[in-house]
Amino acid sequence: MVKKKPDPLGIRKTAKRFTLSTNKMRGKFAEDSFALEQRMRGNEVKRIHKGGDYVVQKKGLFGRKVGKPVTHEVKTGKSKLSPAQEKKKKQLKGRYKVDRY
Repeated sequence: MVKKKPDPLGIRKTAKRFTLSTNKMRGKFAEDSFALEQRMRGNEVKRIHKGGDYVVQKKGLFGRKVGKPVTHEVKTGKSKLSPAQEKKKKQLKGRYKVDRY
């Protein structure tokens, strides 16, 4: 077992907390940017909470739905898919996309 050096001032905890909050803000910004970008293209964007971030439905010239809806997962950096996201990707096959920001 590896002994950890004492950290009486809590510097490591503070640094870790700062990093996690920064990553969370970066992810939220990427998701918001994706949603805005899709709406600017005229697509319908619906937020989901399990296995992905958004379901995007393309719309035609007169607002009619075109094609099948596609589930999008927005990721930043080198982050990996969670087990729930991997499962959803296998279920949906070609209708699941990972967008990196």
